[in-house]
Formats: sequence, structure tokens, C-alpha cells
Amino acid sequence: MINNDMDAVVEEPTSVIDIRKNRLRSNLLLHLYQSGDTSINKMARLFHASIPSATGIVNELIREGWITETGTGPARAGRPPVLYGLNAKKYLTLIMDINRHDTQLVIFDLNNQLIVKRKINIKLDDSSDFLQELFIETEKFLQFHDISSKTLWGIGVAMPGLIDSSRGINLTYPNLTPPGVPLVSYLKKHFQLPVCLFNDTKATTIGEHRFGLAVNKSQVLTINIDWGVGLGIILNGEVFHGASGFAGELGHIQVKPDGLLCHCGKVGCLDTITSALALIRRAKEGIISGRATILSQIVNNNLELLDTTHIIEAVHSGDEFSIDLLSTVGTELGKGLATAVHLFNPEIIIIGGLLAEAGPFISNPIEQAINKYCLSDFKNQLSIHISKLGPKARLLGTQAHLFEHLIAKEF
Repeated sequence: MINNDMDAVVEEPTSVIDIRKNRLRSNLLLHLYQSGDTSINKMARLFHASIPSATGIVNELIREGWITETGTGPARAGRPPVLYGLNAKKYLTLIMDINRHDTQLVIFDLNNQLIVKRKINIKLDDSSDFLQELFIETEKFLQFHDISSKTLWGIGVAMPGLIDSSRGINLTYPNLTPPGVPLVSYLKKHFQLPVCLFNDTKATTIGEHRFGLAVNKSQVLTINIDWGVGLGIILNGEVFHGASGFAGELGHIQVKPDGLLCHCGKVGCLDTITSALALIRRAKEGIISGRATILSQIVNNNLELLDTTHIIEAVHSGDEFSIDLLSTVGTELGKGLATAVHLFNPEIIIIGGLLAEAGPFISNPIEQAINKYCLSDFKNQLSIHISKLGPKARLLGTQAHLFEHLIAKEF
């Protein structure tokens, strides 16, 4: 009995030490990923560890191939400190950026360097055929670039819809997989790799918070004006998910009770008047009704070819009809965002997505509408900006989410 008790006493502190050590290891790798190279002295200060402890952890991670010596930093006095950073070649990651218009496959290293990417012409629809096409195209992509599953650490998937990340399902597209089979499980089984599923707007929000205009910001809204309209929310420095992970579906608030039927089944959603699809529809309607515009010339009178890129091109060429279209979209978006501003009191709103490429032609009417419909005290500390990262915010956000998820599992 005494020996058993003594064994128990010995095991407990060992377990606590291991837990603390693994936490330090994971925190160090996360810090190197998010902030770049650092020295052992700085690591020790950041994580409240002794120099010998930090040195021991660094040596272990070097042996395991996670980090590498990258050079020396500036010295206040004496010898310059040795800097350590992530070993970018330890693993590669595969990011699948899926939307209703096309799909993009991207390979990153652990330093967020884009190794290779390819856009494939498959559009998201609610059928199993989509995944079968995705599997075929992904395998071609990996084989062409000589990337084996052994070099891949995991797969990050960003897509629209009501995504429950904890269960690995997309409730908006339930027929992608056989009944009762979560999307993540289906992807894992096929690729034999860890898979992380994430809503595209939340991925964009994380990308902005880690690497873009929202760095060091605590209260942020990101508006993703794409084929639908999504709202990303950062509260007190953390992405706000809501009870089921669905927070931020701004596109499905009703703004016109007698409006058009939305793809979600409701009538008059914000999506029906402000999304990229709505913009293209209204542009076609205007052209057919005889509005004067250069859009017909841009698409050689073939309205089936009309896309947001053509409308934005026309806007930058001074086309009055296209400018009016974007002004209307921006004004309606601003009205919706005014409600979000009253709810969340952000310090910055970041505009991203397809229509963000219109620059001030979309941001100015949004800002004017917010100024008109918001209480003045809410606007005093608020700034509105077009994303500097653009589409890369979603890719980097998916990569960051995947990295953090895999590190948590690793240690």
C-alpha cells in the first residue's frame, strides 16, 4: 500500500510537469507562427519560464524539426542574441477555399508562404457530385506538384454556410455527404489527414485579426461582400461564434418584407439586394431595360458572361450606371451595418470580398449610410477601411485556424 501511494505521489508531479512543458511547447510554436523569430531570453520572459527551461524546450523542438536557428538579433550590449523561428519545411498544409462560384486549392508552408495555388472550375452545390469532383481535382493538383500525403500536416476548408465546426458539418449543404456522415469525417476518410472546417467569413476575420488591419484591435467587424453577405465579429480580441457557431449571418436579416425570395427560403433578405449575385442580376435587368452603360460592350453583348469584375471595371472607367448600382449596394449594406454598429460598438469595420475591389465606390456609400443611420456617439471612435489583404485574408485565416487546431492536437 505504501509503495502504491508513493508511486501515485511520484506520478502526479511528473504529469503536471509534462502538461506545463507541452503547454510551453505549443505556446512557443504559436508565438513563432504569429509573431515571427525570437530569442530564448524573450521566450523565457513571455512565458514566465527560466532560461534553462526555455533553452531545453528549444533544443527539444530543434531535434524534432519544429524550429531552427535563423540568425542573430540586435544587441543592446555584448553578444547579439540568437534568433529562432519555425522550420517552414517541417510540414505543408492544403487549404481548400470553396465558394458558390469556384474553388481554389492552395499549399502553404508553416511560415505562411504560398507554395502553389490553383483555381478549379467547380462550383459549390448541394450534392455529393461536388465532393467527387473535388477529390479528383485535388488529387490531380497534388500529383502534378509532386506533393505526397506524408508532407501534408492537414487540410483547412473554408466555405460558406452554417458551419458547426465542433461537429464538422455544414447545415446549409447537408447533401454533400451520405446521411448522418459529417463533412469533416468524410474528408478525413478520403484524404487520411486531419481536416478543419471553417466558415469563410470567420476565416477572413481571423486572417484580418492575425495579419491584417485588425491586428491588436479588440472590437472589430468585418463585412464579407461576396456571393452572399457575411459579418465577422471580434469581441474583446476573440472571434465571436455564437452558441452554435452561426453568429454573423448579416445577409439573412430581412430588409424588404415584400422583396425577392432568398436562396435560404426567406423573403427579402439583405443578400437579395447587396450580394455579388444580386449586383449581377440588377445589372442585367438594367441592361435589358435599355439603360445606357458600357457593360454591354465589355461582355460583347453576351449577358451570360457578365461578372462582378466587369461591373467593377466599368465603375473604374466612370460608367454612371455601374457606379449607381454599387452606390445602392453600399447604401443598403451601410443600413444593415448601422444595426451591427449599435449592437457591437466596434472600433473598426473592414470591408472585404469580391466587391471590395471597387474601393471607395463601395466604401464611401457604406460610410455615408452608417453616418446617417447610426447615433453620433457610436461613430466617434469608428473607422472604416477596405481590407489590405484582400482575398488572402480568408486563406491566411483558414491556415491560422488549421495551425492552431493541429498544434493543440500535437501537444
